[in-house]
Amino acid sequence: MPGCARPIAPYQRLPNQRRGQKRGIVRVDARTREGRLLRDVRKTLLEHVGPNPTAVQKALIERAAWLELKLALLDAKIARHCDSEYDSATYLSWVGHLRRLYQTLGIGRPAPKFAELMKSPPKPRKTEAA
Repeated sequence: MPGCARPIAPYQRLPNQRRGQKRGIVRVDARTREGRLLRDVRKTLLEHVGPNPTAVQKALIERAAWLELKLALLDAKIARHCDSEYDSATYLSWVGHLRRLYQTLGIGRPAPKFAELMKSPPKPRKTEAA
């Protein structure tokens, strides 16, 4: 049966998909488009939150990065005109979840702290030459 999937017997143990994967934690190869997207979203959101994110903020950022990846994959499917009604409902649901995650993280940029403002060097003023 070339090209067909081999049937799985009940209670059959499946081989590990990746050697580095442990206890259900999914790892994405950073060299792929998906891996680069995850890395970029994480980096952008960590910069947005600030230098010392809490554990909860890190967890929310991880969830948001995965939702961004899933939405990007659905975007590609929609662009190919291969989407179904189920895909549309799923897409709208995920967009709503992502919006709520961003709202929880804080959509607006956090205000800089006074101590950080004092550390930055003053900007040189332009003087007009007579």
